[in-house]
Amino acid sequence: MLLNGKAEDLSKYSKVKYAAQLFVDKAKEVWEYSDLQIRCIYLISDLAKKGNGVFSIAHSTFKNMFEQRFDMKISPSTVRRFFGLMEKLGLLSINEAKRRNNSQSANIYIVEQQSDHQQGSIETLPPCEHPQEHPPEPLNTSFQEVNDKQKPLINTVNTVKQDVDQDKIIFDAYLEFKESRIDKSLFNKVLAQVLKNKEIRNFGAYLRGALKKVMRYKDANDGTEFFDESRIKVDTSKIPFYYDWIDG
Repeated sequence: MLLNGKAEDLSKYSKVKYAAQLFVDKAKEVWEYSDLQIRCIYLISDLAKKGNGVFSIAHSTFKNMFEQRFDMKISPSTVRRFFGLMEKLGLLSINEAKRRNNSQSANIYIVEQQSDHQQGSIETLPPCEHPQEHPPEPLNTSFQEVNDKQKPLINTVNTVKQDVDQDKIIFDAYLEFKESRIDKSLFNKVLAQVLKNKEIRNFGAYLRGALKKVMRYKDANDGTEFFDESRIKVDTSKIPFYYDWIDG
């Protein structure tokens, strides 16, 4: 358990020579985010500045800062799940912390990796710049957080749940197979082929079976034959490949 303190005290836990834009660049390299999620990344990138990539904040405080900065609502559970996503992607580590009097305090977050580009070659953002405050409505409205006062139809609720369940399956499969030499490009191609089959009864089992088949092919070659990804020829540009971590 780490000892919490001021930003200058937390900097001793730093693992990188932190640069906010390099962190944002790395985050964009490893995942495709919803509009709400990308705003969370910009806020995190600013919070980590004073502590050289280390910061401490309660979920409730992050929620309030997010809503004040972007004039958007975000739920506490969405904040919690988003930090969980950042840790699963290897961008941040979440560390329990205590105060000097040994009482429990807010978690300490440590930036684990950022882009290795030269900082001077990157066009940095002006202070406080962030994405457009009121972006166009996304095509997939099922990922938007629903106002508590709205009363959607039962069919709409069921559709949203199905979409979220499927995207969570995709998310979990990506994390599982990215450690097995299947990068995001190849994963998307396999996913596109699976999504074309409308007769699948068990989507998760079918997707994992397809990915395992690709792995068996690569392992059978034992490195003697390059796996030709171009054999899977599909247009993946319109695949909604992200999981928005809305309340289930």
